[in-house]
Amino acid sequence: MQNRRTVGADPKRGTARRLVDSVLIAGGSLRRWPARRRLIVAAVAGMVLVGLALAAGTVAFVDGSLVFPGPWWVDAVTVLGAGLIGLVVASYVDAPIGADATLCDLRWPALGLISLYLSTDLRTAVPLLEPGIRPVVSVAAIALLVWALLARLHSEHKATRSQRRSGAPGDIDGTEDGEVCTTCRPLFPRAGGRP
Repeated sequence: MQNRRTVGADPKRGTARRLVDSVLIAGGSLRRWPARRRLIVAAVAGMVLVGLALAAGTVAFVDGSLVFPGPWWVDAVTVLGAGLIGLVVASYVDAPIGADATLCDLRWPALGLISLYLSTDLRTAVPLLEPGIRPVVSVAAIALLVWALLARLHSEHKATRSQRRSGAPGDIDGTEDGEVCTTCRPLFPRAGGRP
């Protein structure tokens, strides 16, 4: 009797158990990432952090000093969101066959980034969101980014698992690929369907 851990394979399993399985798979996937992907995470997270901080006004210079106006949670959400966006973007690079990124994969991270900006914006004289709503939108943006990251890592896991079962990693002829979006264009098209 084999004990296999697969996400979503048994509809009788509870939502909490499927979430735990997704997080375990994501943790294992992130540990196996090559150095190139890790550098992409750091670079993108740094750029997003600086971009969000400057655009939203969460960092300011007053009399030559660096100050952080606004509530403490704005800074925490900005750092966490930048890190998650870095992870999502890095998951698009060098994805295994069957887990190729599509244009549809961009919608949830883009909405998460917009939500992060709107919930942390301190520059606008008349903000779009009321102060009491901002923490709720921030939590929703972080949850959306976590979901997008888990979905990407899950599709990679399924693609690499099917390649390992076939015994021919990288061979798209005769292997069972992971689920891919058939209505979206690939984000990084490959010439002739090959890497």
